[in-house]
Amino acid sequence: MAASRLLNTPDMSAQAIWSGHTHATLERLRTQAVVLLVQDTTCLHDGTTQPQAGMGTVKSNTRAASRLQPTVALTPERVHVGGMRRMVWQRPAQPVAQQRKRTPLEEQESDRWLEGYQGACAVKQAGPATLVVHRADRAGDLQEWLMDGRRREPGQRAEWIIRAQADRRLAPGAAPRYWWAERPQTCALGPLPIDLARQPERPPRPVTLAVTAQPVTCYGARRPGGKLPPVTVRAVYAQELNPPAGEESGTWLLRTSRPVTDLPRAGLGGPWYRCRWDIARFVRALQQGCQIEPLRVQTDQRFLNALAIDVIVAWRIHTITMAGRAYPAMSCEVVFEPRAWHTLETLQHHCHPPPPPPPLREMVRSLAPLGGFFARTRDGEPGIQAIWQGDQRLHEFIGAIETYRTVHAGERNVSC
Repeated sequence: MAASRLLNTPDMSAQAIWSGHTHATLERLRTQAVVLLVQDTTCLHDGTTQPQAGMGTVKSNTRAASRLQPTVALTPERVHVGGMRRMVWQRPAQPVAQQRKRTPLEEQESDRWLEGYQGACAVKQAGPATLVVHRADRAGDLQEWLMDGRRREPGQRAEWIIRAQADRRLAPGAAPRYWWAERPQTCALGPLPIDLARQPERPPRPVTLAVTAQPVTCYGARRPGGKLPPVTVRAVYAQELNPPAGEESGTWLLRTSRPVTDLPRAGLGGPWYRCRWDIARFVRALQQGCQIEPLRVQTDQRFLNALAIDVIVAWRIHTITMAGRAYPAMSCEVVFEPRAWHTLETLQHHCHPPPPPPPLREMVRSLAPLGGFFARTRDGEPGIQAIWQGDQRLHEFIGAIETYRTVHAGERNVSC
């Protein structure tokens, strides 16, 4: 009831909730040498029960499915610095796919990718000393994006890395030429070893990629108002060498504004691009950890307020998960307040906490067992689900301890 009244407060708005977090994120970005802005789209369903055979449905739709496109800031070590943008919208009831080719980009969903890049350029202008690199998946492979990046001054634009969606035609030339056909004629820069992330159908494994890079000029795309001019970008192609028997070789084609002249520079596109999977972890914490989808708030305004709060909560959970891996020896008070790590120390060692704060990795691995992490020798680092479940239990312990102290505030020898 208290949460419902809070979300329904007339003076409360999602923009007011989000503005403080955005301002703090900008301050943190200015202290970083390199920042990766990762943009992706997900669908937030309303959580209604699907009808079963012969039984109908026991719940009714109170809100149409919403599209959420967040832009999050990550360091090269894949630590979540904060959220920069979050765009929420609903698709029209009538399908519009057949009209897409006749609709200007400004009236399509794809324009939100261009808006995200323009926001990244604003971040670059707010922190000139920081290298800002905007990363997008295949849905962001728009020629308007490439043109917008090229027309800006170097100090006023964010760099970008986009995974290619279409096999674009190359220009100039009377005969049609395409990048996938021209790629085998390009000399390889060399092998690049990386670790392939776990997938539902595949365990993680180390792979070696053959990396090819060269500048290419893409033929102008056709739009309702006419044909766009050609644009020159740098293409990085990576293909897995010697895949395991029975598995398909992994391939990636990236377009980037970064200079690619040798293997170290080309290799930057791979690890930086892999931050795309970290936004998937962030979205998982938002959907499954914060339970934003089955939330019953009845009105759109309450939903937007709840979403703004839960996005900040999911950012904190993701930050704890990744910061413990990237900065293991740092003080735990970077992400844990004193009452939190004091409680963890008391639960683990059954004694008063030490005066100096423990290392961050030690506290993260003390938090994760509360969420079901076994911490065995080969278990690796705790995942984001163990962190959000452990964080929920930790706050239950904190609440119990503070309640006990309040009840027994006037008594002596209260050791809790």
